[in-house]
Amino acid sequence: MALYLELFVVLLGLSLIHGETVNSIVIYPKEETLLYRNGTMVVLSCQVRSKENGTELKWEGPVVTSTINSLNVDPETKDELLTNNLTITSFKSVNSGVYTCKHVNRNAVLSQASRILKLVTETKEGFTFNEANKTESANLSCNINLPNVKNVTWIKNNIDLSDKSHYIEENNTLTIKSPERKHAGTYIARFFIEGSSDHYDCEVDFTAPPHVDDFEKAKNLIQDDNMELQCKVQGFPHAVVTWYKDDIELNVTEGGRVTLMPLNGYKNAHLKIKSVEFSDAGEYECKAYSAYFDVSSSKKVTVRVKDKLAALWPFLGIVGEVIILCTIIFIYEKRRNKRAEQEEINAQEADDAISDKKDGLRHRNTTSNNPTA
Repeated sequence: MALYLELFVVLLGLSLIHGETVNSIVIYPKEETLLYRNGTMVVLSCQVRSKENGTELKWEGPVVTSTINSLNVDPETKDELLTNNLTITSFKSVNSGVYTCKHVNRNAVLSQASRILKLVTETKEGFTFNEANKTESANLSCNINLPNVKNVTWIKNNIDLSDKSHYIEENNTLTIKSPERKHAGTYIARFFIEGSSDHYDCEVDFTAPPHVDDFEKAKNLIQDDNMELQCKVQGFPHAVVTWYKDDIELNVTEGGRVTLMPLNGYKNAHLKIKSVEFSDAGEYECKAYSAYFDVSSSKKVTVRVKDKLAALWPFLGIVGEVIILCTIIFIYEKRRNKRAEQEEINAQEADDAISDKKDGLRHRNTTSNNPTA
């Protein structure tokens, strides 16, 4: 034994003289104990830097079937970066145990590191929302087969459920008060392990059949406007959204005027049409189908497209009416003025005639009163 120890010291001294060192192995994930549920895909990546040629990485463990080696050279330091990935496609109880990655050179172990893999058995209960039979509360629960659990926190969408007036956490159970369809989704019971910074996530589903929110009664657009229709769907698991126009599935071509975008996690739930035409008018329907529940929900909206000059026609009509009215007034005034002038002429002529009669009468009277004339 002493002979082997002396030989190791000599070899180590020689390596230091030549500037060569043995680097430590790094395994990803870095947690020493890794927890996996049944059927999970597991990838352990073992890496080491080495200045020695001909070294390699080897995995040892309960079941080692699929490994991939790779070698890269650092252009600056000329170090070799060795990588060996161990893959377990579907983790089961037989895969549990200690897995060790060894850096070897001609069967001599230069360094090694290990990970402990454990199978976690979950006992959980979800909740299904029923519109026709609403309940005062919904209970979600999860228990795992680990004895050293420190505490449990419930989260949804990576956010802690801090609203204690609506959520109650007790004994690995989450109670949701007055559950509605909008609360549907995947909830996570996050278990923190005693003496470890690692945690284990247990997923529990709150399921609900799909429901499409109402559209506005009608949508009025002007030619060349851009149209947007949003199909807002509630429920979980997510339903498949399909659009119809006049009961025919909407044809969407790449690069065309019609595009479908995701909305709130639902693929194709956001319909956009650029520069609407008269042919785009019609009845649009959004249908959400859930294979999980084998049910559909749909809503319709009527789209009307008006001529872009439609707003101009009433104005032109008003202008036309004003012109006609002004013409009538002008003609009437012209005729009235002409009639007034004629009446004035007639009155003047009548006055002249009366004046002539008076002058003639005055002349006769003067002649009769003057016999010498």
